[in-house]
Amino acid sequence: MIISKQHGALLPQQTGIQKQAGLSLVEVMVAMGIGLVLMTGFIQFFISNKQSHEVLGGLNGMQENGRYAVRVITDSLHAADHWGGVAGAEVTGAPAVTGIGAICNAAWILNTAVGIQGFDGGAGTPLPGCTASGYQINTDVFVVRHAGGTYFPGAIANGSGTDIWLNTSVGMSASLSTGAAVNVLDVNGLYHYPYNISVYYIRPCSVMAGAACAAGDDGGNPIPTLVRLSLQGNQLVEQTLVSGVEQMQIEYGVDTDADTNANFYASAAVITAAQWAQVVSARFSLVIRSDQRGKLVDANNYTLAGGFVHTPAANEQRFARKVFTRLVQIRNRSRS
Repeated sequence: MIISKQHGALLPQQTGIQKQAGLSLVEVMVAMGIGLVLMTGFIQFFISNKQSHEVLGGLNGMQENGRYAVRVITDSLHAADHWGGVAGAEVTGAPAVTGIGAICNAAWILNTAVGIQGFDGGAGTPLPGCTASGYQINTDVFVVRHAGGTYFPGAIANGSGTDIWLNTSVGMSASLSTGAAVNVLDVNGLYHYPYNISVYYIRPCSVMAGAACAAGDDGGNPIPTLVRLSLQGNQLVEQTLVSGVEQMQIEYGVDTDADTNANFYASAAVITAAQWAQVVSARFSLVIRSDQRGKLVDANNYTLAGGFVHTPAANEQRFARKVFTRLVQIRNRSRS
């Protein structure tokens, strides 16, 4: 300690070192309050970031699902009514196939005279028995028949003894038969193509726990899905194609004067049996929805192909949606 003289007295001189005082309760509570406010802000920021990421991912997935669904349907329509240079009505042969129900029987499966055919949706499935696993009400159904797949001249097609083939002599004759493995182009000049039939429709769920769609499927959140019945071997097999397809509407362009251009477009219910052979194009609309519910309410009215208006159900309005519409030429009929 340094002693200094001041006014005749000896006093201790301060050294600059002071004793630290503690924080008061009020100061501690203020600091905690500020910290909680900052922490809440950070948590909200991360939650918002995560939700935005999920929404963006859902929108991207919805876009990809829509593109893929459009591509699958477009490719199928392009191939419709191809019979290797012979008219479908002139194809002979009736190999053994297993039908589904009274309508989609063997004769219906092998009906090469009708390369494309549609069915308007309603309160019940327009193809009873065929869509036994479920049908999304008020959605359209259509069927495409054709011969052909990937063609390799002179190659051997790998198949089973139940596969159905079209054997054709271009411009002369064609017949259906069962074969295990045949030359795509054999020594007699005959071409052999696999026979195809595809039935497209929408099912109310993606993954079924039982024999048909139920409320508990897809984790209790059934996802409408585009499915296809196709011929594998000698029987129709259901294939899950694209999830999130909520609605499908299709109208058909009919050529009444044989100039390969559509004179009018109509829904399946309007087209007569004879006019299916005159269909040269098709316009279809798909409503694709996200898999996860969001915050925004979608009560929009969507006008689709054929003038059909689709309004999401009240309990489905938390999903994002996008409409895809395409016009497709039936190539094997629209070429002059």
